[in-house]
Amino acid sequence: MKKSLISLTMLVMTVCTAKAQSLVTYKSYGKNWGQENVSMVNKPNGIIYRLRWEKQCTDLPVVPEAQGLELFISEPTDMGWLALYRKPMGASDYNFVVVLYDHSKQPTATINLCNITNNRYCEVQDVRWDADTHHLLFNMACPSYASEINGKGSKLYCYDVAQRRMVWETDYLVSNDIFILDHDFVYCAYGFTNEKDYLYMLDKRTGKQYSKVPMPSKVHYLEKQVKNGKDILYVVDYNDNLSTFTINGKPAQPQPEVFTVVYATSDDGFLNVRSQPSTSGAILGQLWTLSHGLGHGVLREKGERWSKVSVGDVTGWVYNGYLGTQSWYDGSGRTKLVAKREQTPIFGEDYVGDGDYPLFTTVKKGTLIADQYDEYEGYYVLKTAHDYLFIRKNDVEVVAQ
Repeated sequence: MKKSLISLTMLVMTVCTAKAQSLVTYKSYGKNWGQENVSMVNKPNGIIYRLRWEKQCTDLPVVPEAQGLELFISEPTDMGWLALYRKPMGASDYNFVVVLYDHSKQPTATINLCNITNNRYCEVQDVRWDADTHHLLFNMACPSYASEINGKGSKLYCYDVAQRRMVWETDYLVSNDIFILDHDFVYCAYGFTNEKDYLYMLDKRTGKQYSKVPMPSKVHYLEKQVKNGKDILYVVDYNDNLSTFTINGKPAQPQPEVFTVVYATSDDGFLNVRSQPSTSGAILGQLWTLSHGLGHGVLREKGERWSKVSVGDVTGWVYNGYLGTQSWYDGSGRTKLVAKREQTPIFGEDYVGDGDYPLFTTVKKGTLIADQYDEYEGYYVLKTAHDYLFIRKNDVEVVAQ
């Protein structure tokens, strides 16, 4: 009897957890959404057509597996570049190859998506690199009615490139056209003219389905923004109607924030800091390259394509394609430093006398600051090539890992 009660309790907890994390309708605009700040940043070209088309770099070296294929997507990642090659649109069969490149544009991995899925009858309609997990996500969908392939299409895949294995895959009829990622979830949709249309929210690391929301017509575009402190998912359907959703509940094990310094990696030496995550945003300042081994900006919010940073007194958005990061926490240390003040100060190296250091930035309580550090008198020290950062011992907790 006791074992049965425990099993029942576990089942109830599982169901409640699944229900706690769900998409909830926030507001429906219909076609009258011209004043809403939907940037279309997730589909800058081919807004109407199902397959995202975006070539940000055209001089990537073509590997043998991609010879004779058309470059369709090339975009920056935290590791360098991602490129999707495919046969021309009018070809009678399919072949889709993803090539990953380092920052110097040298190929590091080649993945034939048709081979790893054993699928040459569906079309890749979106592909994304996840900087959090270093997994490759992509969907394969029938460009026509699902009935023509007995419903065996529109599946979303998550692939571990380093280990060359499929991490998870969804059921059929879950993802065609666009999908997007954030720190915890994948947002995707399925629909095609007269077929049933749905919006999904999945766990990014396991593929578990949290939400399946009926839609009036096929989802055409997805974008997530933070508005009034809430995560808002913008959804545009095939008939140009806009609906917005909030996320009810939070992941069971939210990841603590890690203190991360940022810097520009662009050839001209800086990145513009903008008022919104778009090139149309006003320029508020600049984030420069490393100086004495240290970046001078601080990461505030990591996005898929744009990230919010603070540089001195300026806070705004920079493009991820030329954004470098450095942190002093990777989980490998025996102990970690955790900020214990609401605004924990971190000081820079420039000595100004009488034991004082200039303020570099502040981090909120609970932030993981470092597990790689030294001690110096009353401070913990974070080292770079030349410049150091200092945290007063009284301002942090030292926690065993």
